[in-house]
Amino acid sequence: MRIFKYWVTYSQKLKIDRNGLVLSYKRDLKEDTEHVFTTYGGSNFSEDDAKDDAIRKLERVQKIMDGEIDPDDEDYEADIREEILHEIDSDNIVTRNRYGAEVLNCKKTMFIDVDNCSTGLFDIFRGLTAKESTLKKIKKKIQKKNFSHLGFRVYETFKGFRILVIHRDFNPKSDESKKIMRVFNADYLYRRLCIKQNCYRARLTPKPFRIDHKGIRIVFPKKDPIQEEKIVKWIKEYNSKSEKFASCKLVFQFGRPTTNRVIEYHDKETKALTDYELA
Repeated sequence: MRIFKYWVTYSQKLKIDRNGLVLSYKRDLKEDTEHVFTTYGGSNFSEDDAKDDAIRKLERVQKIMDGEIDPDDEDYEADIREEILHEIDSDNIVTRNRYGAEVLNCKKTMFIDVDNCSTGLFDIFRGLTAKESTLKKIKKKIQKKNFSHLGFRVYETFKGFRILVIHRDFNPKSDESKKIMRVFNADYLYRRLCIKQNCYRARLTPKPFRIDHKGIRIVFPKKDPIQEEKIVKWIKEYNSKSEKFASCKLVFQFGRPTTNRVIEYHDKETKALTDYELA
C-alpha cells in the first residue's frame, strides 16, 4: 500500500528503442532517441528517500521499454497519491481522494463493493427491487459452508452494498481474495484497483454531487496558495453539508459478533448506524 507522507517529483532522460514493443505509438521512429520522463516518488521517512523511490520507478520504466519486464506485472504496486488525514495504524490509513471525499485504505481488512444490483426473473414476479434481490443473493452466498469460518458485516450504499469480511486478514493480490470478490460479484474496476494498489478502499464521506455540493479537483501534493485557499474553503462547506448524510448503513451482521478499531472508525465516519439519507 503506497501511501506516503513525503512526495517529490524527479525527472530523468530515458532511452527509447525504435524497435521497442511497449511504446508502440513511437514505432515509426527511424532511430533510437531519448525522452525526459517525470514521476513522483514517495516515502514516510524523508524527501531524499522519496527521490530514491522515484529513481527506482524510472529504472522500471526503462526496463519496460527495453522489454525486460512486463508492464502488467501484478507485483507492481500503484501509488495512492492522496493527502493523509488520519492513521488508525500503519495498515489502515484515511486519505482524501481526488474529488474531496475521505477514504479508508486497508492493507488487510477486506471491503467488497457491490454496485451492480440486478433482479432475476423470479424476483421480479415476487416484486423485489434490484437492491432487494441483490441483498438476498448476498445473504445466500454468505451462508455457504466454505465461508463458515468467516464473519460478515453488510452495509447498504447509495448504489448497492458494501461487504466487510471479518475474523481474519487478507492479501488483496491473493487468489483467495480474487475468488471472494468474484463470488460476491464485486465491481470489476474496484477489483482491479485492489490488486494494483494492494489495498482495499472504502469511501467514508458522501460524494459531493449527491449532497448538492459543487465539484472540485484536489491537487496533491503540489498546491499553490490560491489552490490551497480554494480547497480549504471547499472542504469546510463540504463537511457542513455532509453532516446529515451517511455513506452506508449497516443492514446485518453474520457470524460471531466482533469489533475493532477499523470497524468502529468506519461505522462512526460513515454514520452507518444512523438513519441519515445515503449519499
